[in-house]
Amino acid sequence: MTEYAYKVTTNGEADSRVDVLGHPMPAHMFVFVVVDEVGRDGFLVRNCYASVDSPWLKPLDLGRAGEYREVFPERLGLWGKGPDSTATIAEHVMGDVKVTSYASVSGNFPHGANRFEGKTVYIDIAAAKRSGARIITPEEIGIALDDYQRQFPHLKGRIARIKNYSLNLDNEFLIQPNRRVPPSGIFTRRGLGLSLGIVKYARVIQVVGIGFTAYDIGVATGQSFSTRSIRPIEKEVVRQIGGWGGAIAGMKMGASAGALVGLETGPGTVITGLIGGIVFGAIGYFGGAVVADEL
Repeated sequence: MTEYAYKVTTNGEADSRVDVLGHPMPAHMFVFVVVDEVGRDGFLVRNCYASVDSPWLKPLDLGRAGEYREVFPERLGLWGKGPDSTATIAEHVMGDVKVTSYASVSGNFPHGANRFEGKTVYIDIAAAKRSGARIITPEEIGIALDDYQRQFPHLKGRIARIKNYSLNLDNEFLIQPNRRVPPSGIFTRRGLGLSLGIVKYARVIQVVGIGFTAYDIGVATGQSFSTRSIRPIEKEVVRQIGGWGGAIAGMKMGASAGALVGLETGPGTVITGLIGGIVFGAIGYFGGAVVADEL
């Protein structure tokens, strides 16, 4: 560490003190822009209610908040009408239970199920999965309806008719949100057109700014060289950026940019590519302090 000498004016009084400010701590700022490809896994189409005053919506008795969720998923996210409902897949598709934890959607892009009218919105499948939503495929719906028929053989004709509508006409999928699919994963026709046309299939989901304190990084770098181990520099980087968190952004950052990290630790000394995705992914999952201790 460099020694600094200061010249200050003093006086002859006993116990006289002068506060001296040290040199600013050098640091380097790295900014990462994490982007997410819109529609990477495709879209599911939902024809939802066009108005909170719809005569089909009122009898469901969802309350004002529930009605707005049904009409404006692009603003409030996609919810099941009854998030805590225990109704089965078959009960939902058959319509035996009107308020369930599922939301019906169609794989017929871009128009959706023609038998249903209303406002059309598009659910980004990748975004839904990231939010923890469960996607039920037509094949799974078919299996559920077959099981339902075995339980209630007297409903064979009705089940066959609804199965035909669901699988052959509507190409029905179900989404069971983990409470909700966030609005960022849901598009109106206009919003989807803008996203695909203007930003060229990419949407910025997080901007991560990381400031590395040069002195501490330098100390850790010296330890890494002296011990011939990456662990000291790993631990210091984790400690310094542990506050930003976020598992998804952490993994994305590690996968896409981890190998591009450059740390300037002194004149002519640059460490590049020593961190990698595993460190950034671990930060997102566990937080800086915990990961640093484990490392």
